[in-house]
Amino acid sequence: MKKSFTFIMAFIILISFIPHVYAIESPPQIVGPTAVLMDFTTGQVLYDKNMHQKMYPASTTKILTAIIAIEKGKLNDVVTVNDDVKNIDGNSIYLVPGEKLTLEQLLYAMLLESSNDAAIAVADHIGGNVQAFADMMNKKAKEIGANGSHFVNPNGLPNNNHYSTPYDMALIARYAMGNATFRKIVSTIHYQIPPTNKFGKPRDLWISNRLIKPTSFHYDGADGIKTGYTVAANQVFVGSATRNGHRLISVIMGDVGTNIWSDTIKLLNYGFNNYTLVNPLAKDSIVTYADVGKVKFKLPLIAKDSFYYAVPKGEENDIKSSITLDNNIKAPIKKGTVLGKIDFTFDGKSIGSVQLVADESVYKNYLGTYYNSNRTTIIKDYGTIRSYIELILGLFAILVSVVLWRRKRAKNRFIFIK
Repeated sequence: MKKSFTFIMAFIILISFIPHVYAIESPPQIVGPTAVLMDFTTGQVLYDKNMHQKMYPASTTKILTAIIAIEKGKLNDVVTVNDDVKNIDGNSIYLVPGEKLTLEQLLYAMLLESSNDAAIAVADHIGGNVQAFADMMNKKAKEIGANGSHFVNPNGLPNNNHYSTPYDMALIARYAMGNATFRKIVSTIHYQIPPTNKFGKPRDLWISNRLIKPTSFHYDGADGIKTGYTVAANQVFVGSATRNGHRLISVIMGDVGTNIWSDTIKLLNYGFNNYTLVNPLAKDSIVTYADVGKVKFKLPLIAKDSFYYAVPKGEENDIKSSITLDNNIKAPIKKGTVLGKIDFTFDGKSIGSVQLVADESVYKNYLGTYYNSNRTTIIKDYGTIRSYIELILGLFAILVSVVLWRRKRAKNRFIFIK
């Protein structure tokens, strides 16, 4: 009995020293025909189902409309509603021509209640008219990298020339979620617009995102972004969730009914359960030291940017790095000068690089002394100093020789004359 107990304890201790190996789950099976799961920080695609297929974006279009308005306008801008808000299909807060609201109020109406007339009012205010604003949308989409998209209106109402892809919408959402004002709006459950000059009652706005609302589809960490639906587009949803500082962006286009919510939850769970965001390099951290000059003045080189990467759980320490420095680094060097880079690889593949820059300025005076800007580090190049001394002594010797030669010549000339 005692031997058996000893054997069991030894087995338990042995097992405790065996590292835990995570087995990554198989990608989820979803109903939606097209989808993508993207890491917000890095832009890595963690899941792809026909992510480059052109689809109708419906009201997720308003993500792009909103971020342009936030960047181009001011939240307290007073917007006077034009006549073109009348007879707009779909969701509406029943704006009246001549009605005055702030841009902020219209943004909440557009992103929470998916108000199509609010999107028109925003487009008129920022672009002058819908067509001009659509041009702004297409230009912004290209800047973001959404090259498979084309927009003709600010609200996503059906049009054969109004389309996007899950990948493009993820890029647009990732860009928009980098803005604090946008993040605040899309994570707000309730907002009220007070009575206006044309509308005598308050307007209560409620978020349509069931991942954020207290519903059966509520998802811990959900913080955005936008729903969409038309008969042509079916259900569309661009979602965002953050857990332990790790944010994921999910996009599903063309889904049916409540599958849009269960499919999104499957994608987000897959991302959080199987991937970890690691930060092997922090911005401004000292990476290495560069030798400057023959005296090897040690110049600290720091990371110009941080580096992040999403890796399968259990492989957090498998990112490799290598440093490459410029050849023959010489003073003077200005602080911030790029002098090399650090390359990262994972599983034998390149995953990115970060430039290495001088953390301080380095100077060299005429005597060959190296020093930094605050003179806390000073190194004398005695080889250079010795060379200067030898040069001076050599010049002095030549000078003495010339003087002696001239005196001797003058003496000989005096003797000859005598």
